[in-house]
Amino acid sequence: MIDKLINIVFISSFISFGQVQNGKVEYGVSIEMIDGFIGTRAEKSYGESISNAKYLSFSLNFDKERAIFSFNEGLAIDNSDLFMSKVAAGYMNEVYQYKDFSLCAVFGFGNYVLKTDAIKDWVLENETKEIEGFLCYKATSTKKVNNGKGSFVFPIIAWYCPKIPVSFGPNGYGNLPGLILELQVRNVVYGVKKIDLNLSKPPILGKPQDYPIINQEEFDEIIMKQMKNRNSINGFKKPDDKF
Repeated sequence: MIDKLINIVFISSFISFGQVQNGKVEYGVSIEMIDGFIGTRAEKSYGESISNAKYLSFSLNFDKERAIFSFNEGLAIDNSDLFMSKVAAGYMNEVYQYKDFSLCAVFGFGNYVLKTDAIKDWVLENETKEIEGFLCYKATSTKKVNNGKGSFVFPIIAWYCPKIPVSFGPNGYGNLPGLILELQVRNVVYGVKKIDLNLSKPPILGKPQDYPIINQEEFDEIIMKQMKNRNSINGFKKPDDKF
């Protein structure tokens, strides 16, 4: 059954490939409360981040070869109030996406460009649903996160559309035979709000800052090292709260 699904997706992509040259997609985001925050000192602030997530808006501009995912400025409330909501949504900075990897400038622990390899172990599920009039297929994978308290594996669910045969999606996720219109990573869901295809003016995609390129493991090591140094200087004592 899965082999049949892959063949259907491939044929659909082949037929429509020449029809989509570029596009712009607007996404909103919703965030659910994490059980580990309930009853802790962080519950209130995290709850505010969840509440403000409804004001977040992102754009994915793409052509056949690459894409850029970015936050839309100038919303109804002060953008400074949205900082923690963006953090909770997993967004750090503009993401420059290619077929096999993505690049994102990161600050605060030094200036670097984080390189993330595209997910290669997607499982194409035999499940479909319609999103904004487009037939989408389900794909699943996992994400491993190291946060200083251990390694955790979170589920990823993507709904991609073969009729828009580009390998991109929200926040650097892609490498599927179609544009991702909905993406869930743990408790965060990016959902499409508007789709414009074959723009009269091709999108300007740009490139990230010219900083040293590092991978996720190197970035994690930098963060942990600097956090330990700061804690040592400030005489920080680890709180009892569990998140």
